[in-house]
Amino acid sequence: MNGLSLQGVVVRYGPTTAVDGVSLTVAPGSVVALLGPSGCGKSSLLRAVAGLEPLAAGTVEWDGVSVAGVPVHRRGFGLMFQDGQLFAHRSVGGNVAYGLPRGSSVAPLLELVGLGGYEDRAVATLSGGERQRVALARALAPAPRLLLLDEPLSALDRALRERLAVDLRAALVATGTTAVFVTHDQDEAFSVADRVAVMSAGTLLQVDAPADLWSRPASREVASFLGYEAFVPLDSPAAAPLREAIGAPPSSATLALAEGAFVVGRSGVAKGTVRGVSSRRGRSEVRVEVDGIGVVTALGPVGGRWSAGDVVELGVEPDAMAVLDD
Repeated sequence: MNGLSLQGVVVRYGPTTAVDGVSLTVAPGSVVALLGPSGCGKSSLLRAVAGLEPLAAGTVEWDGVSVAGVPVHRRGFGLMFQDGQLFAHRSVGGNVAYGLPRGSSVAPLLELVGLGGYEDRAVATLSGGERQRVALARALAPAPRLLLLDEPLSALDRALRERLAVDLRAALVATGTTAVFVTHDQDEAFSVADRVAVMSAGTLLQVDAPADLWSRPASREVASFLGYEAFVPLDSPAAAPLREAIGAPPSSATLALAEGAFVVGRSGVAKGTVRGVSSRRGRSEVRVEVDGIGVVTALGPVGGRWSAGDVVELGVEPDAMAVLDD
């Protein structure tokens, strides 16, 4: 197996098991995101791959060769963390040049991360987003065979995170870098990675391409973490109009509904009682209570006006629903 291969990896801190038998592969040139809530073991797994944490069991291999016992600085793996860890006494160019052979130009890397012409800028004059771009350029400078990124965007505001996630993906693809990207943010994972590995309590729950993960979550736990907010047995009366919308027969499976599974103002297949309304990113989010389902978030047209207690007609959006096999 070329690239990174983990088999049965276990990481313990005293009596606490942080990573419990994880097996995962990362093909050359691909990006895998480790996605999960705080404390699920994703950063511990990343640190074990880097050699910063000892393995209690299992193997870490690169191109079929174990890296057990290989010091961190000899593994050929790059690291990028949340705070970037730049050298404050060096200029932008000096930080990036630190990872390059002597005499190499930093200009191509700075262009790659959108900082062309910043060579002589002092680190202290940069914004948070600019600092992370410098950190990325420095991490890419030695052309690591594997780049490990631990929540590199989490300290930034949401709008900036979203922009940098797209730019990060572009930089990794442009350089053909193999990478493992740790995040607790689903949108980041879906923007950056070719495959997403969902973790919980030290184990992997599902590994899939972003689109497949969203449309076919393997369990209720995965669906809940991804943002599915209601679960309805397919053979229940409340699921009847939803089954028709997605063409699913009655069965013992469960239908998972994400935000926006119901839409206010479309041809109605159900009714809901408004419990609250909020606006986000130019859209109306209407909390409605639907008999047999509970309170869910329906989407409405921009500028719509509803009051608590109003009864509204609800259409459905099939792309915001998934069938879970029980």
